[in-house]
Amino acid sequence: MSNIIQPRLRRRVLVTSVAIIVLITSALAGVINQLYTQSYIAAYSSDLATQMPMVVAQLNRAGLIKDVDKWIRSIDPSKTDYMSVVCNQKSETVWLSDDAKDAKLNNICEDVPDELFAPNLIQNSEGVNFIVSNFGTEHKEDGNTFRLVVLRSGDDYASALSQLHKRTTFYLGLFVLIAVAFLIAAFHWSFQPLRKLANQLDQMTESKREALDQDYPMELQEVTSALNRLIRITEDQKGRYRHAMDDLAHSLKTRLAATNALLDDKELTRNMLNQRVMEQISQMDELVQYQLKRAMMGQQGLQKAMTELKPTIDSFQRLLSKVYGDKDVNLVYKFNPNLKLPINRNDLMELLGNLLENAYRFCISTVQISVKEHADHYIIIIEDDGPGVNDKMREAIFQRGVRADQLNPGQGIGLSVCHELVDSYQGRIHVQTSKLEGAAFIIRLPKH
Repeated sequence: MSNIIQPRLRRRVLVTSVAIIVLITSALAGVINQLYTQSYIAAYSSDLATQMPMVVAQLNRAGLIKDVDKWIRSIDPSKTDYMSVVCNQKSETVWLSDDAKDAKLNNICEDVPDELFAPNLIQNSEGVNFIVSNFGTEHKEDGNTFRLVVLRSGDDYASALSQLHKRTTFYLGLFVLIAVAFLIAAFHWSFQPLRKLANQLDQMTESKREALDQDYPMELQEVTSALNRLIRITEDQKGRYRHAMDDLAHSLKTRLAATNALLDDKELTRNMLNQRVMEQISQMDELVQYQLKRAMMGQQGLQKAMTELKPTIDSFQRLLSKVYGDKDVNLVYKFNPNLKLPINRNDLMELLGNLLENAYRFCISTVQISVKEHADHYIIIIEDDGPGVNDKMREAIFQRGVRADQLNPGQGIGLSVCHELVDSYQGRIHVQTSKLEGAAFIIRLPKH
């Protein structure tokens, strides 16, 4: 139903174009009909005039006019506007009527074509207009050919024809102007959605709107939908870049703290110090490459792999034991040492790094990691004996920028990163009270 009601750009142009065509056609039809009527009447009158000799002959043959000469003599020749001229085959004037003599048409035969069989407007050598008709030819016994030419002044006809041309030009010009005005108005109305689209795109470049409207004609909806998708992709990519930089800064903070702790450790030999520092630098380089790739491709674009859990935890234990050296933290393992999890190595490092760093920060003395394997998923539990998480904050702490502890410095990024990572693997993460009376972060990670 919405497709029927939805305006169509094609329908707009079609309706307006048809309306313009109908208007112009109707106007032109009126003009053409008028011209055709006048032309038809003139042609009929001309044809009637050319047929008059045959009509007289038919009347004479029927005996209705027995004395043609007497009938003709009874007609007053002064009552007609027509003049008569007889021309020979050399276009020489043989005979002139009295009116033709008065008009000095001695050379008119030279201006009248032999093949002129219908009334027509001609102009003699002196520039005078005449309407001329040839009334046939007559062949004499000596072989000479004569033709009767009937003519009258054509000034009135020429003037009327000139007026007709002017009126026709005026009305056609008026119709064209009206049609152009309607066409401009039609295009203004028909392409209003395109102007609206351009204005909204300008507003988006000025950050005054976030998306295009959905009430465009059907022909433009595919374009606007594609633009909205492109805008969302661009915004998502910008968000990924921004989050990646935040995540990178958050991850590097722990490595830099560990590096500072290593440099302050007087018990390490130079070779051991170099080895530990290079290990941290290598991890920081991997983090930078990982976050850049994640920003460009998104979490779903990263390659999945099976990663050993214990080596990753061991590396974090060495790192965090230096950062939180003032605590004698006991890290307890409860899983198979050879266990491999279906997660990218960098993702696992990011996930465990954030959770273990929080556990080390808030624990009193114990952090425990346990993994339970089920038919189609793993349950990973990271818990501590610290103060735990307030019930009201257990959902909110996974949002970016939200922190459960306002006393210690931080940006509220780590747990939101954990939530995004687990969600990208179609898993779930939540927090509850630990058996150690602290916080227990429970991760459900699917096997496939």
